[in-house]
Amino acid sequence: MDDQFLRFFEAAKALIIYIDGEQVFDKSAAMGCGGYDTYQSELFYDLIANAREALKEFESSVNKPE
Repeated sequence: MDDQFLRFFEAAKALIIYIDGEQVFDKSAAMGCGGYDTYQSELFYDLIANAREALKEFESSVNKPE
């Protein structure tokens, strides 16, 4: 695996870990009384889940002994 691809893979993995750990949301709604409810839209959630799965599959394929 070349250095540029490895850097891309590590950056994508770090981003997914950050989103999961920091509970990043892309939507918010006013609840009244000045409060806000934040949440992940279905599209955002699906994008994160798909990226997580693709990274996991790739990492497994790279780590397989020959």
